[in-house]
Amino acid sequence: MRRMAGLVERFLRIDGLSDAENRPVVRWGFVIALVAMILRIFFWVYTQRYWEDALITCLHSENFASGFGMTHVRPGEPPLHGFTSPLSVAVPLIGDLMHVGFGVDFLKLVSIPAAALTVLFLLGIGIHSKVRLPGPLIVLVMGYAAVEHHQILWGMSGMETQLSALILIMSVYYTLAWKPVPLGISLGLCMLVRPDYAFWTIIVGVYALFKEPKQLLKIVPIALAVYAPWIIFTCIHYGSPMPNTIIAKGLGYPKWWDKVDMINFQTIKRHTWMTLAEQLHVMLGPTFCGHGAGMHIFFTRGPESPIGNLMFVLSTIGTLAILIKRQWALWPLAACAVVYSVYYVYLVPVIFGWYKVPYLLTMLLLSVRGVQAVSGWMPERGRMGVLSGFCAAYIGVFVSVLPVTFLTERQIQRYVENPVRKAAGLYLKEHMKPNEAVGCEPLGYMAYYSRGNVYDWPGLASRTVVKWSEAHPQKERCLENMLKDLQPEYLFLRDVEVLYWFKDTSWLKSGYHPIGIYAVTPENARKIRWLDRNIDTRFRIYKKNHPEDPKPYDESLWPQPTAEFGPVLEKPLTWQPKT
Repeated sequence: MRRMAGLVERFLRIDGLSDAENRPVVRWGFVIALVAMILRIFFWVYTQRYWEDALITCLHSENFASGFGMTHVRPGEPPLHGFTSPLSVAVPLIGDLMHVGFGVDFLKLVSIPAAALTVLFLLGIGIHSKVRLPGPLIVLVMGYAAVEHHQILWGMSGMETQLSALILIMSVYYTLAWKPVPLGISLGLCMLVRPDYAFWTIIVGVYALFKEPKQLLKIVPIALAVYAPWIIFTCIHYGSPMPNTIIAKGLGYPKWWDKVDMINFQTIKRHTWMTLAEQLHVMLGPTFCGHGAGMHIFFTRGPESPIGNLMFVLSTIGTLAILIKRQWALWPLAACAVVYSVYYVYLVPVIFGWYKVPYLLTMLLLSVRGVQAVSGWMPERGRMGVLSGFCAAYIGVFVSVLPVTFLTERQIQRYVENPVRKAAGLYLKEHMKPNEAVGCEPLGYMAYYSRGNVYDWPGLASRTVVKWSEAHPQKERCLENMLKDLQPEYLFLRDVEVLYWFKDTSWLKSGYHPIGIYAVTPENARKIRWLDRNIDTRFRIYKKNHPEDPKPYDESLWPQPTAEFGPVLEKPLTWQPKT
């Protein structure tokens, strides 16, 4: 173990791993890093999970490896920058260059050692001489990164989330330890993994101006050397470094401040707390977001997590302790958590779950700093016992739910994604002509398996949809109006959209007819926990009416209101699209 610690210390430039005083917690760190990898391998093999958005990005890398350019659209059209994270495509591209179709699994493969490295950099932060967290609190943070369900889910479902967490935590460590060369590399990687990490690079730049401004002459060129080639490539390949996804989301997603006449102190306060408590720090407690549209919170019946609220309070105390004690080396960490809290609460229209994974690690580091401050009055021997108990209890609640969350992810893939969205995409691959399009909200499964033209909402990979949004005022932009105006040959719509979300379906009923139903069967629905939080359990494919169509259309295929919002129906849906 000592030899391994020394090798890792030299290779990763993490100070203190070979120091005798750190030996017990370093031993824990290597064990937890191993556990993190084992859990992720098991999750991959057991669930076979593929997240919807992972299939959006990997289609770009498959097209590039096939000689069509790094694009999501069909061959022959100008390349479209339909992804936000460069690394979410660059890493799968390595796999697709080996074998087209291996890209998304290659990203999963890379996420396994990335999880171990995330644990080790958290260890490095905890043992650093400028921090010196008690051993149990270091174990707590490492344990959360290793075993919390969502720290596992998205990386092992084909997204860049684990890389995003690793790169941010690595950059936090190199800022704390003040290692300019590795810091410059990490900042360049930050910009490659997520454009919004520009906030973090600015924070580090401000910190450097106060700490050692001359080092910016070393840090900035190194960061640019890592990031600039991507900017050059996008300018040449796409004509601009701006991803189409950012433009589409900015146009298509409504903002909370759109209703200006309803904004006052009370509404701002309510919005702030609801976003923090019900979307952000709620995930510092055990939750399940695998259904995509909703969240199950364990050990409570309300929309907030008592554990998450406690950790948020402790993170606030930790931030105050950093300021009062003048721990300036931790100022960038505190600033990162504060800036991203403001960013998510006030500037992000839709906070997708995978956005939050790296952010939660920064919040948890502040939480354990708060625990350290609160427990400081206790005698050393009793204090370590209390902290050990707190650590065991906290990690224990996350471990206790893993069997049911892993099982549910497996069921979602087998009973929801494969027979519903994947099967629908494969059907349209066989029946949709090259000059036709399908309109829908979900893009990943539909585009990946159909390989056709998709008018997705809000137009992540569709110039046509973005142009439509640009031509219409904000109040008119929505899936329903887009489909009504563009009239694609096929529609792939959720029953809940047609029955409850669309305001006027007369255009749909007069211009289209349903040709098939893709839904979770009642038998399978009863097996899946928290399925009422999943909006992807019932879809129908609709085809545009034509005079030459055989008449009459099958009116029994139209969706009907059900007694409950959930996906369980009175009888199995066995219809398949008519050929």
